[in-house]
Amino acid sequence: MSEKSNHGGRRYVLPLLDQFKHEGPNGQYVCFVFDVLGHHLDFQTAKYEDGRLPIKAYPAHNNGADHSRYTDLKPTNILLELDNPEKTIDEYLAEVPARVTNDSGVTKPLREVIRTPLVSEMREPHVRIVDFGVASWSDKHLAEMIQSPALRAPEVTIGADWDSKVDIWSLGCLIIEFVQGIVPFSGVASKKGSWTVDDDRLARTIEILGNFPPELLQRGSKTAEFFNADGGLRRIPDLKSTSLERLIDGAEKPFLRPKDMSGAEVPVFIDFLRGMLTIDPTSRKPASELLQHDWLKM
Repeated sequence: MSEKSNHGGRRYVLPLLDQFKHEGPNGQYVCFVFDVLGHHLDFQTAKYEDGRLPIKAYPAHNNGADHSRYTDLKPTNILLELDNPEKTIDEYLAEVPARVTNDSGVTKPLREVIRTPLVSEMREPHVRIVDFGVASWSDKHLAEMIQSPALRAPEVTIGADWDSKVDIWSLGCLIIEFVQGIVPFSGVASKKGSWTVDDDRLARTIEILGNFPPELLQRGSKTAEFFNADGGLRRIPDLKSTSLERLIDGAEKPFLRPKDMSGAEVPVFIDFLRGMLTIDPTSRKPASELLQHDWLKM
């Protein structure tokens, strides 16, 4: 998205500043120039107890959701802006010698990780969404199997048609991960080979959110691989029903309510999540509507 764009989310997407060609040991490279940014959010979560980011960070994160057809929203693709990039870079270079490695007799610079304050120490955390190598059009998909597996929307797994609502699903998954330090729909294959990672992810989705709508199953080219004619899972028939409420306000770790979330805030937060985490993509709310939700104003 160009900095000249009038789109409301442009300040939350990393723009391309310039490009140039460089002759290297293996030929010519095309190099892209971007702003220097701070830690990605996966790096930040590791700094907090149980991998939970403080609640104050989320309004800024969600402003960056107003985009479409990204297909690769994940913690390592959401980076924090530096408050004063030039000063931060100058101080870092003055304190830390340039690091290099000698690979096959060729001296190469190593990637530097610029020091970034913790989210809790920032007055107004601001993020940028990066890495658009697999971004796609709604009517001209570059690929059909998209997204990181744990963040993959249900319609993608079963081979149904998809659009920008897949990003809304990923965002809902990420917010649970940042709030609770858990990945709600990660899948683990059976050690005995009884079920696959996809089977397990679908099972967890149903246990938390309910059954797949029959209309969605009918649109999936891979539905028969996972579901029987009655809409039940072929390889994991016995499911244990739970809920978003238990994930956010449960009785034991890792489902305990976050310390910085009041009891009155929980149902508002759950309602916010339901706007993103519905199995039927047509029921997911657009980013513009999510940005007006009461939870972001609390």
